[in-house]
Amino acid sequence: MNDDLAIEVRDLVRTFESRKGFFFGEKTHTEALKGVELNVGRGAIFGLLGPNGAGKTTLTKILSTLLLPTSGTVQVLGHDVVKDTSWLRSRIGLVLGGERGLYNRINARENLRYFADLYGIPASERDRRITEVIERVDLTWAADRRVEEYSRGMKQKLHIARGILHRPEILFLDEPTIGLDPKSARETRKLVRSLVVEGVTIFLTTHYMFEAEELCPRVAVLSKGKIVANDSIAGLRSRVGGDRTIEVEAYGFEDREIDRLKGLPGVSKVAGEAFGPLMRLTLRVRTDDTTPETVQGLLPGHPELSVRERRTSLEDIYLDLVEEEAQ
Repeated sequence: MNDDLAIEVRDLVRTFESRKGFFFGEKTHTEALKGVELNVGRGAIFGLLGPNGAGKTTLTKILSTLLLPTSGTVQVLGHDVVKDTSWLRSRIGLVLGGERGLYNRINARENLRYFADLYGIPASERDRRITEVIERVDLTWAADRRVEEYSRGMKQKLHIARGILHRPEILFLDEPTIGLDPKSARETRKLVRSLVVEGVTIFLTTHYMFEAEELCPRVAVLSKGKIVANDSIAGLRSRVGGDRTIEVEAYGFEDREIDRLKGLPGVSKVAGEAFGPLMRLTLRVRTDDTTPETVQGLLPGHPELSVRERRTSLEDIYLDLVEEEAQ
């Protein structure tokens, strides 16, 4: 076991069985995770990205001891998730969000007192801890209101308060800012960064690419039950063809024009996409040799031509990787 790692996953497989057909006599097997390999360092924010159905929630539940692996080995904080479940649960925080996991007919403080008792927080510390986490998620003004009166965003904040109440060593966050207004989402990201400063390891799943790019030094992409990439943002940019993206729009392009663009220095990929009557070509560029002016010079017969350059975003990278896996 590597002491620098918070999570070590080796050849993880998770299969679900179900029955269908007449009298449910036909058994089917669905492989949600297919030999996942993953390392996550301690004291950092690690992002997990992937489309719906890729296996993100299944992986998160196994890492947080809620679901058993079918095969493979999984260690969290140096302990096996199957053999050392009790030891791990007192050191793991989990925020799945949604409507479940909170008691609507009591207020936020009473919810947190219940969970404090489950976590074994001493009575002498309990109320102080509850006040502390309520303040950290900016719910002091509503702490004595029944949860059934809360908005979706307020409930999400209370989920986060519950997840950090027992001061976990590792915190699993599944879509932590979903349902939050922009101000609350920004405050939540600030809270996440402050937890890392305090030594907490964060395992974050999100569909918000800008959020992952802002928070995560390293991300993995899960697609069809497999990790298809695991690197820094810069490393992923290099993998999909470079830091620079040039977008070209016009009312259609001829094949010979696209071939010319593919032959430009440093161009690693040219992809086309229709936007109504317009066609957009996206060029991934590895070097500075090709510029928007160079591209425009190769397409003289397009009076409505639009050419712009931007940095390759994490969303670009994600879509390229998932598309690549689908082929």
